[in-house]
Amino acid sequence: MKKEIEFKIFTKNKGFTLSVNIVVYSLLFIGIGIAYLAREYLDNSTIENLGQGVGILACMLMIYFKITQASKRKSLNGNLNKKLRFRTREILIDDLKIELNEIKKIEFYINDYFDKWESQAGGDFAPGRTNGTSNVCELTLINGHKTKVNFQLMYENEFLKMRELLLQYYSENKIHFLKLIEYLGIEKYEEIQEFKKTLPPTLAISKMG
Repeated sequence: MKKEIEFKIFTKNKGFTLSVNIVVYSLLFIGIGIAYLAREYLDNSTIENLGQGVGILACMLMIYFKITQASKRKSLNGNLNKKLRFRTREILIDDLKIELNEIKKIEFYINDYFDKWESQAGGDFAPGRTNGTSNVCELTLINGHKTKVNFQLMYENEFLKMRELLLQYYSENKIHFLKLIEYLGIEKYEEIQEFKKTLPPTLAISKMG
């Protein structure tokens, strides 16, 4: 068995991040607000025209960003300086070592990889390609404490390199069978039955409940 699998931990920047959506919608609502106030309360056509101009500019920016942002990658807005390491008997979150016998449950949420294209709603003007950092590892410890980290995957199905370690964690009752087959991408009934046959008898019988 491969003794260690490593991923980069994503640490998000703290504080406010200015996005394309915030810019264009702020301009749109400001323009509409100025035009409305000028017409209803100020009776000033110049200011009303200014508001309409700001609104038109916002609409033009929406069209521009909708066309150009689809092919761009989202900004990282964080760093990848720390490491997430999985080993047979322990998991390391950078310098924090957690022994397997301290862990009650291991869960993953895998739905992202570098340069993945995401379909977007009509009113979303953010970049259409991801940076692969939305994946999550959550550890529930025996003492009740939970630890959650985001980590990066560089290509589709990269997580499958964890197969042997996932089977090890499953054998230690740290991962439920239904979660195991989800992580391994085993979905069809026939594939599940075949996979069960590859498990040692004690695992196939005792761990699937």
